[in-house]
Amino acid sequence: MNIPGNSDSIDQEKFIWTLLIMSTAYIAVGINVQGFMAMLPLVSEDFQISGTQAGLYATFFFFSGTLLAITSGRVVDRIGAKKSLVGATLLIAILMFSHTLIPVFSIILFLAFLTGIGFSIITPAINKGVINLVPPEKRAVSIGIAQAGGGIGGILGASLLPFAGNIYGWRNALLIAAGVAMLMALVLAVFYKPQNKKNTRVTERLKVPSGSFKEDFKKLITNPVLIFICLMGLAFGFTMGNMTIHYTLFLTGDVELTPALAGFALSSFMFGGIVGQPSMGYLNDRFFSSNRRLGLTILGGTSSLMFFIIGTIVYSGVLVYGSILVVSVIFGIFALAIPGLVFTTIGDVVDDKLIGTATGVTLVFIRTGVVVGPPLVGLIADIRGNYRVSWLLLSLSVFILTIVFFIGTKKYKSKLFGG
Repeated sequence: MNIPGNSDSIDQEKFIWTLLIMSTAYIAVGINVQGFMAMLPLVSEDFQISGTQAGLYATFFFFSGTLLAITSGRVVDRIGAKKSLVGATLLIAILMFSHTLIPVFSIILFLAFLTGIGFSIITPAINKGVINLVPPEKRAVSIGIAQAGGGIGGILGASLLPFAGNIYGWRNALLIAAGVAMLMALVLAVFYKPQNKKNTRVTERLKVPSGSFKEDFKKLITNPVLIFICLMGLAFGFTMGNMTIHYTLFLTGDVELTPALAGFALSSFMFGGIVGQPSMGYLNDRFFSSNRRLGLTILGGTSSLMFFIIGTIVYSGVLVYGSILVVSVIFGIFALAIPGLVFTTIGDVVDDKLIGTATGVTLVFIRTGVVVGPPLVGLIADIRGNYRVSWLLLSLSVFILTIVFFIGTKKYKSKLFGG
């Protein structure tokens, strides 16, 4: 896979190495946050709290990430990608270590809120770092490689921490995870060397926004292409939030799988994302001539189709377990590749100096879908007594958002969309 675009680019090995170093921030988040959430049954037992109370952890975590997404993006634009990644990863390490010392669950919820702030910095920082590193026609695969770290960290955390927590206690398991995040912050500080597209060190102080926040924000929200891109982010938020929360409940309740088999199906969905994030980016760069508009339409349309398949064929119970795993992997390949292409397209339509802030604006839509979608889907499932209608409504919602994006961006086609 020849990613660099010309002879002036950094060599292939160094290029890949830089992306992998950047991805360690996502790995640190996945191991700690997904791992802690996977240990919530152990945490609930320790604090003697209800499942509803335990579920507030995710609410507090994503609420701060949504509330401060734009501010976090602005911070990234001001101080640069490296300082942002190192600082955010270190903050998460310290906060997760603090989790292990707290005797009251309400204080852990406050720590979840603070941890969400650290997480909200990482995505715009990686997005800005990659866009500073590579030319537009090579960005989709590059962002996909960097983002794959989130899936890797999530699978490691969700599979290893509960196992360790059962043996050594959740506090000791989380202590190890926090140590891993501390190590990742050190790796970023020592080995991450921000570079621009011509193999020279980025002078990040020359890339900060020149206008006021009000002026820059107005410039972004009046960019019609960015708003349509945000709609695709909302579609991803609906997909990711509901699959994470409701897929195992659906498989155990409606399809009557065991919790272990349902959990493995969800892991298969996440594994599909690890494959899909770089591969879908590569296909878009190489075979679609960097046509982001077509690429996002295909990913959104396929995600809508997969929701429809889950709500009909999977729901009917006619598929053998192996086929359900195949459906899960395919869904993950297409759905979890959406944010990589969304963030890539931001780099195509926004000034480099405002990449962090623009990413923050998009994250507001993504996390709104993550926060708002699951309660609504759960409510419909409770009323209907099953998830069939919920999945079909999700299919329709993602389809409509995708069509609106495709039609709305038609008159803005340019070389940025390969059109």
